[in-house]
Amino acid sequence: MFSHPKNVCMTYTEHLKFSLYLSYTFAKASFCALVHALHPDMYITHSSDTIKKLSEEMSKVGCRD
Repeated sequence: MFSHPKNVCMTYTEHLKFSLYLSYTFAKASFCALVHALHPDMYITHSSDTIKKLSEEMSKVGCRD
């Protein structure tokens, strides 16, 4: 039915779980960035830490062509 999960060497369920995790992480990072914009002394490295963490996790999940 869906070809994308197969193309990245994941089952539908694995892809669903990882995508939901990314969605949650992006939402959390967005909120922290908003708070940081209003109060610069809070969440100083949260955005860059999140980008680094997700980059590492993306390189370990599924496969790349």
